[in-house]
Amino acid sequence: MRKPILTLFVFIALFGISCNKPAEKKDGGSDTIANLMPDMAGEGQWKTEGEVRCYKGEELFDYMNGGAELYHAYGFKRACVQDYKKGENLYTAEIYEMENSPKAFGIYSLDRQGEHPSIKQDATYQEGSLNIWKDRYYIRIFIPQKGSNIKEEIQSLGEKAVSQIKNEGEMPSLVKLIPAGAKKDTASSFWQMIPLNNIFFISHENLLNLTGDSEGVTFLFPAWKGDVRIILIRYSDSKQAKDSFEKFISGYFSQPSSPKGGDEYKGKKGEKMVIAKVKDNYLILSAGADEAETNKALLESLKPLEVK
Repeated sequence: MRKPILTLFVFIALFGISCNKPAEKKDGGSDTIANLMPDMAGEGQWKTEGEVRCYKGEELFDYMNGGAELYHAYGFKRACVQDYKKGENLYTAEIYEMENSPKAFGIYSLDRQGEHPSIKQDATYQEGSLNIWKDRYYIRIFIPQKGSNIKEEIQSLGEKAVSQIKNEGEMPSLVKLIPAGAKKDTASSFWQMIPLNNIFFISHENLLNLTGDSEGVTFLFPAWKGDVRIILIRYSDSKQAKDSFEKFISGYFSQPSSPKGGDEYKGKKGEKMVIAKVKDNYLILSAGADEAETNKALLESLKPLEVK
């Protein structure tokens, strides 16, 4: 395994990639996501730039080159984009409607490092970029250039956007099983291999049998010799978990011994010690620089499963 790689997602999140092909325009209908766009007409010097551009299904590939697969892995349905300007500052606001609230949280959870302003349900601010999760919606507002008052202005756009969304949604259920000792803001939810590989590369093959039905969460556990990566997946039953355990071991390690009959396997992958363990309908992977610390993180991460 190698270190987390969020290069593609962070690049898209900070700068956006767009084209000029609108799939639909704002029509004022209550059922269109375009109506969730912030109305800044009565907010001082704010003004909109151009029309709302909306995309659904495969049309998202027209908006972002190379990033749409990641959104589709979280049940993407449709999105709308609007540019806003205040003085010399030009912002882009994007609102994504996902399949459900847990998956909207999932795409949001890929990049939670930064400040957390008090915008419901959850928000993360980095320099020039604000990400928000509320109900089944994921909102990104960003500005590529530097300027004055950016933090205040971008948060005012975000607050206006979430005020249009009346309901709050549920987080993925596996998030509740993250141990108290996990590193803050490192938990990411996933249902397919694409997001997991984008966080922590395993294989281009689907070695974990992730097809969209099995829920997973990954997070970091602090350790003296470097953070330990934990991957926890819940399958529909114990047989699927065991089959995935054996498939992972056979395909991931260069010369694995047969795992049949056992529920735990330890092996080296590059500089990492990797421990895989199956328990009931759960599969848990732990990867770190030191075997003792990797095993300790695994045991700590198993504790919530004992009392679930």
